[in-house]
Amino acid sequence: MIRAIFLKEFYKIRWLWVMVFLVNIGVCIHVFLTTRRLFILDHPEIVWYRVLHLGQIHYGAFKYLPLLSGGILAIIQYLPEMWQQHLRLGLHLPAPPHRLILIHMGVGLTALGLAMLPDMMTLSGVILCFFPLEALQTAVVTVLPWFFAGIAAYLGGALVLLEPDLKRKSYNLIVAAGTAGLYLQPAEPGQYAGTIILMVLPLGLMILSVFLPVYRFRYRRTT
Repeated sequence: MIRAIFLKEFYKIRWLWVMVFLVNIGVCIHVFLTTRRLFILDHPEIVWYRVLHLGQIHYGAFKYLPLLSGGILAIIQYLPEMWQQHLRLGLHLPAPPHRLILIHMGVGLTALGLAMLPDMMTLSGVILCFFPLEALQTAVVTVLPWFFAGIAAYLGGALVLLEPDLKRKSYNLIVAAGTAGLYLQPAEPGQYAGTIILMVLPLGLMILSVFLPVYRFRYRRTT
């Protein structure tokens, strides 16, 4: 049963996931060309000074990409489930609702992680190619909250779309937007180095919160 649900989710999102993946690849190419252009226009020591000392971010194109990727994946995964009542049928299978939705979220989060993987690989490659090693740590700490925003967008999308009550949907939308927005606040490069672990906690709470609309959807009264 678990394998069947996994395959169903995989086949449902695979083509649109490929489009999301290709958009991420396109942004990766853009970041590489933008960084390379910096060294064409100026001497390396000037570029290093701007990036390492003045905090110039040459990979800013990545900032909203995980957010968009997570939101799109949530829509293409959960909107058909609610429109066509597929999820309600699945929730009548002989398994706890939270286990079924964990499978759904596992597929979605894996797809999101694979879509964002080229971003981190490109960032690491570009940094190591053009800058000293210490620049990589700063860059990773800078972009991790952006990736967390993508996870928050996916979980928030699930929280909104799975909620059967319209009023609660609006509340969930505010919570989802607020949580994702926390990770996109303006900050100096590497500023969140000491709080990265703490920034994971809201994501864990969002995973737990998705169980609530699932149970309401499963046990709501119908006429």
